[in-house]
Amino acid sequence: MGRSNQWRREPFIPFNFLQNELVRVLEDYFQPEGRGGGQSPPTDLEPSGWSPLIDVYETPEDTIVVAEIPGVDPTKIELSISGNLLILRGVKEIGELPEAQLQVRERRFGTFLRQVMVPGDVDFDAAQADAKNGVLTVRMPKRRAAQPRTIPIRPS
Repeated sequence: MGRSNQWRREPFIPFNFLQNELVRVLEDYFQPEGRGGGQSPPTDLEPSGWSPLIDVYETPEDTIVVAEIPGVDPTKIELSISGNLLILRGVKEIGELPEAQLQVRERRFGTFLRQVMVPGDVDFDAAQADAKNGVLTVRMPKRRAAQPRTIPIRPS
């Protein structure tokens, strides 16, 4: 019984797909009420070729997602929101390759997908995204009511 030719050429595709699905299942398990209105996250029927590495930061004012997307044209990236799920989807093109026999291939090409659960107190309408030097930064400000504030105490 033979495997798919695509998976033979790119042996890590099944593992990336499995990793994305495990992350989604664990997020559903630990935060089932985190989905707006019981929405389930979108899932792709075809596996992505690779998944960008991310960092998620939270400040008192913002939630910031930083993704490594080296060699990806920012116009080929789609950012969307589904419930409390930030979805990064896009394509990294192979470009021109020399006419030679390939000896080693470590770089990733093709479609990518990364889903990130973000807190519910984020104002998605005010979100901003910038891509510079192969790094995508998505800054999502928190809603005013969600920002911490101090309450003064009056002496009696």
